Amino acid sequence: MNDIALYDRSGKSMLRLCQTVFYDYQGRPRGYLVGRTVYDLRGQHRGFYFNHIVRDRMGKVIGYAEGAMSNGIDFPFPDIPPVPYRNVASPDTPAELQDKDCPNCPPAWSIMRLENLLV
Repeated sequence: MNDIALYDRSGKSMLRLCQTVFYDYQGRPRGYLVGRTVYDLRGQHRGFYFNHIVRDRMGKVIGYAEGAMSNGIDFPFPDIPPVPYRNVASPDTPAELQDKDCPNCPPAWSIMRLENLLV
């Protein structure tokens, strides 16, 4: 599976999703995708990713991948992502992490920034 570039609200690529691991463009692992649920490397629930949209824990939009569509949100044309560094090996996904339900939230941008999702 190829990397999926994840863009912030201005169309700048901030993260990549490689199978079930989120990486920054320096090749460092930043978090995990378990079902539709996003966790940081410490195992803390940080948000959701589904239908090409990254959401915060409240269900508001903080980022997107190409192909994202949502009524009420205009996604900017994405910039060309930077060339990624070689990925550092990711730790194994902790077995206790579980998929959670995303709150049903009207389509709106979050005040949270994508670059702060997995810090």
